[in-house]
Amino acid sequence: MSDRQLRILHLTLAADAGGLSKYVLDLMAAMHARGHQVDVAGDDGAWIGRFPFDHYEQIPLKAGFRGFRRSVNDIRDLLKREPVDLIHTHYRRATLLARRLRIDLPVLYTLHLSHLSLRWPRRWFSDWGDHSHVASVDAQQWLINDARVPAERITLIPHGVDVSRFATSTATQKLDAREQLGFTPNDRIAVFVGRFDYPKNEDWLLDLALAARQKIPELKMLLVGEGPNEPALRDRVARESLADRVTIISDGRLLAAYQAADALLLPSLREGFSLVCAEAMSCGVPCLRTRTSGTHELIVENVTGRSVSIDHDAFVSSAIEFLSDPARLRDMGLAASRHIREHFTFDRQVDRTIELYRRLIETKR
Repeated sequence: MSDRQLRILHLTLAADAGGLSKYVLDLMAAMHARGHQVDVAGDDGAWIGRFPFDHYEQIPLKAGFRGFRRSVNDIRDLLKREPVDLIHTHYRRATLLARRLRIDLPVLYTLHLSHLSLRWPRRWFSDWGDHSHVASVDAQQWLINDARVPAERITLIPHGVDVSRFATSTATQKLDAREQLGFTPNDRIAVFVGRFDYPKNEDWLLDLALAARQKIPELKMLLVGEGPNEPALRDRVARESLADRVTIISDGRLLAAYQAADALLLPSLREGFSLVCAEAMSCGVPCLRTRTSGTHELIVENVTGRSVSIDHDAFVSSAIEFLSDPARLRDMGLAASRHIREHFTFDRQVDRTIELYRRLIETKR
């Protein structure tokens, strides 16, 4: 069993932009490189073009009850053509779809965003799979205490970073990245990376830009991402004359954003881990984040970064203090890079995920 090629099907809601799709894409590429068969099924989305067309089955999973029924039939047909050993789901609706197939395969559910609503009827429609994977201790405890999933049916595997790609930035790389992005060597750059949508609280960063105008005049906010809130975000930048303080770009220049940054700011209401925090830290960028899932793993207080309560005013004031000491930011950035390399590499994540797949498949058999 340990050397046999695995056949995995990922079921997701859609190929939407963001960390969930990135998780699936990166894991798929790594497993393909190791000789395993991996396919993905989900609805259309902004990132559908990033998935290999011959390994992505588009299904109408967002199209209500009729779309759900058609998706069941489509996946049944897919499994007749391409049998698999395990189904890995990434939304509660995708897990319900896997159950509806009524086939004797293990179903692994990854909880990407913890502290979800469990009010009726969502609780009734919540299915956490035969086994659940979480990336943080906080998410694990939420599944146990709130979702009532038995501890023995949960495996903690933190996300990992390709540290060869996200190498610690050199001084030359920092200057080159700033020039590429239109910043100067003297700018203090705070970066946010994520989907412009609930529950990221990206608008707090515009509030910060306004509040810090006098205290940190050289502060520039770089927001990297896309999402439904982007038009309103850009409108506010123009309306409040923040164009000299706030820059919004797509994630096509993600590495340059990390290399140019002095700090990463993450004001989310909820997270599952925050891979972008880990990636930035790998590049030598310290992080200030709200105390959401993943904080326990990534933030060593005042060493690799800092955390703050999920409160608007507390976040803004803490960010101003955090960004006011560039020498301290550099020291924390170096410690952050070491922390990722010691504990959160992508190869370790892939190894442990494959081990989990094999264990669940063998147990089912």
